Amino acid sequence: MKRHISPEVLVVAAISFVGIGLQSRRLNFFEENLSLQRSRHESLDGDASFLSQRIDLLEKSMEEPTRKLQNKDALDMKTMKKDYLMLKKALESIEARMDSMEKLSVDIGQDRSLTESPFQKVGDWWVAQSTMFRFPKGIVIGRNNNYCNYGDAVLSVDYGWEGEAANCPSGNGSVAFGLANYATGDFATVTGGKFNEASGTSSAAMGGRLNNVIGDSAIVMGGELNTATGEYASVVGGDNNEAAGWSSAVTGGGNNKASGPYSAVTGGESNNAAEKYTSVTGGSKNDANGELSCITGGTENTVTEEGKYSSISGGKANL
Repeated sequence: MKRHISPEVLVVAAISFVGIGLQSRRLNFFEENLSLQRSRHESLDGDASFLSQRIDLLEKSMEEPTRKLQNKDALDMKTMKKDYLMLKKALESIEARMDSMEKLSVDIGQDRSLTESPFQKVGDWWVAQSTMFRFPKGIVIGRNNNYCNYGDAVLSVDYGWEGEAANCPSGNGSVAFGLANYATGDFATVTGGKFNEASGTSSAAMGGRLNNVIGDSAIVMGGELNTATGEYASVVGGDNNEAAGWSSAVTGGGNNKASGPYSAVTGGESNNAAEKYTSVTGGSKNDANGELSCITGGTENTVTEEGKYSSISGGKANL
């Protein structure tokens, strides 16, 4: 009694060959349409899994005992084994092409990112397109400071000092230009000068050297060794001046201090406007301690705390 190959096995083999043909057509289409690479890859993976299952069925069929097989049956089994090896080789080819397509997609994606650059070289210059650019973290022009913990949305222009970067905009939304300047407060700016620091929120140091802006929304413009500690306080030029009161101001001169709210010292040396709405205009070593008092010039003049609304115009050692 002759044994014949099961019809189910022949159907499996036929379906597998059809599957190989379909895979080849799908791969060719995939190569022409890289934008659909991901979905095609998933399709190939599914069909390869289907083909692998059919091969497993053939392997199980070939594992049946062959001792009772007659000559024709042995020949049929040999043909089945040949078909099995062919199917297995086709599966390996499909898997290799899938890997190749995946690598090709990555390479093309990288090339595309380079070819879509928003810059165009014109002579020795790279010119950007006329469009907006967004940098969530920030921009550093020149050298980057390895010792700076850069904030978010910052801007630094740093030529460096003795071969090392020196500026540090560590506050979020801060800006640092010039040499060895620190913008440590959020939204703080240092726009020039050297060895300046703006630590108050929304504070600013503009030029000069060794100036320190501590108060929120305070500003120091130029000069050296000046300090603005009061909120909304300002120092313009001079040296070693301090605006400590709320919305106080010192304009020029040296060693002057406006410590009262809304107080002001305009020039001169070693003058002090200590109370609310007080002012000293020029001169030296003048002290306005009475609320709403003023001293205009002279030297060593003093308005005491009891001297509200009083004023001294020049002279020396007036009280």
